[in-house]
Amino acid sequence: MNRNLYRSLVIILLSFSSLKSFGQEKSPFYIKYSHTPIEEVDGGHISQLEAQLLLPIHRGKTFSLATGITPEVMYLENFPMDIGNRLYGLGIPIGGKLKLNDRDEMFLATKMVLSSDLEDISAEDFTFAVGIGLHRKFSEKLTLGLGLGYSHQFFGDQLIPLFDFDYQISEKLHFYGRFPIQGTLAWNMGGRSTSGLEWNLGADSYRLSEETHNSEYLQYRHFNGTVFYSHRLYKNWHMKLSGGIAGQKFQWFNDSDSGGWTIVTIPLSDQPEPIEELQNNGPFVQIGFLYSF
Repeated sequence: MNRNLYRSLVIILLSFSSLKSFGQEKSPFYIKYSHTPIEEVDGGHISQLEAQLLLPIHRGKTFSLATGITPEVMYLENFPMDIGNRLYGLGIPIGGKLKLNDRDEMFLATKMVLSSDLEDISAEDFTFAVGIGLHRKFSEKLTLGLGLGYSHQFFGDQLIPLFDFDYQISEKLHFYGRFPIQGTLAWNMGGRSTSGLEWNLGADSYRLSEETHNSEYLQYRHFNGTVFYSHRLYKNWHMKLSGGIAGQKFQWFNDSDSGGWTIVTIPLSDQPEPIEELQNNGPFVQIGFLYSF
């Protein structure tokens, strides 16, 4: 499979591999660790360890297909809610690309995720997402796209309007992402180094144990705005450091408190009263090792 086709398949899968990805790396492989202190709890912090591996499985003249795996674990140290100290996610994305002509291509992506504390696994611990859209290449420097994503979460149904943009502003400055959930402004510093700004926005949910929590769930909304520095170690292998601010909201709900609709993170109807909630704002740091185009 040639490099350009593999790159386009990876970008498609990244579109739906995870709404909680910190940055849109265009990376078929990465490992990342992030850390945010809990501002109101001494010694409390929220950390995440994430990994991703994406692989092509079919190549045709007009249609191509790829899949992968996206494991993660969230560590909740001295967390003020009595929900345990580990939450897990294991996703299997599948994405396809249909080339319509020299300028336009259509994409379809879906993902099934096991998202829970893994105390007792059942069919109710799974969420899924699907999306469809169209990309148009306007020039060698500019590609735009429109699409719509749908995600079934434990808190209800989530709609995700998608506006993709990839603009090579100059030889050194590159602006790309997926509004409103992700965006990156990258500056090529020359040699092996790149720096820039990123934002990430998302909403996720985790099923809690049926035995100890009656299948209640945790809703997690988050925003990160960061400055990053990336250094190329060898060929396409990079080390990346990011730092900035994080806004996080954790809400613990009964199993019956679900069924509403949201657009990205905005609820379209009145929300039920949570059992407990935590609003956390503070510094955010992340280190990652990745293969990047």
